[in-house]
Amino acid sequence: MKCGIFRPAMRWAIVAFVGFMGLIHDPASFARDLDEIRKSGDLRICIVPLTPAYAVAQDPACRENCAFSGPVYREAAAVAASLGKGIRAVYHRIDWDEQFFNPSGQTDRDAVYTPRLLNCGKCDVYPSHLTKNGWRLKKLDFAVLFSSRMMVVVNRSKFGDMKTPASLAGKIAAVEKNTSYHTWLSEQNERAFSNAPVKVHLLSMDDSLAAVETGKADFTLVDVDIALWNTAHRSKDLVVAFPVGPVDEIGWAFRKVDRHLKDAVQTIFKRQSLDELSELNRIWKEEFGVTLIQMKALIHATK
Repeated sequence: MKCGIFRPAMRWAIVAFVGFMGLIHDPASFARDLDEIRKSGDLRICIVPLTPAYAVAQDPACRENCAFSGPVYREAAAVAASLGKGIRAVYHRIDWDEQFFNPSGQTDRDAVYTPRLLNCGKCDVYPSHLTKNGWRLKKLDFAVLFSSRMMVVVNRSKFGDMKTPASLAGKIAAVEKNTSYHTWLSEQNERAFSNAPVKVHLLSMDDSLAAVETGKADFTLVDVDIALWNTAHRSKDLVVAFPVGPVDEIGWAFRKVDRHLKDAVQTIFKRQSLDELSELNRIWKEEFGVTLIQMKALIHATK
């Protein structure tokens, strides 16, 4: 599949030419909507193992036709099975920022474009619990799985000093680049924290949590699903201090033109989230300790 990500050091003209030639010589790599997916029999699912609360790749070096475990993988398998008996899920591993790359291998928040991996057909869907926000809507459409809020996670030893959003000013944060957490902190540094900006260290999610555990960062931000998973599975030194930001919508991302695929997934989400005995609710109860129905009640209780 000729749809790799080119390194930033390469000139845009080379990137564009090679990408164009790749599409010419590999017709199967063109983006597909639901009808084409059903004809091919393959649903190309690109997972970001950002945190074990999303997924774990059995081979961390694998990029194509990978094996995973974890909540997002289990959700993806359940949705693929619900789309039709003739559809086989094919899983690829990508990095977080790759989900938004333009043809030159960069994320441009302000620009309107279809991300490269979706446009060339390597990926049909990004299922790794993406937050629906303004800059991503310039590039993607979303099927919403659940609502969430960002949770401030701190070391238990600092819990008493971190009780309100104002207490974050001037502190050290560790978050993943181009996540919704990074976006929120950037906005706050321009507004509420302009007199005492948060110093932001851009680390992987696991490294961000580890930095809080070891005291190298004062806090990190995670969505409530990740907070629940880490409460159940990770170090007891990490605690949730308080929520910040608005109620967000989180789900799977698609090309804007793939309306049939997006609508089909949204229908599955809606039907299964309301059924306590559904496969999605079973996965959530086992992985996060709550069903999607209970999650909704939790979010509204913490507004």
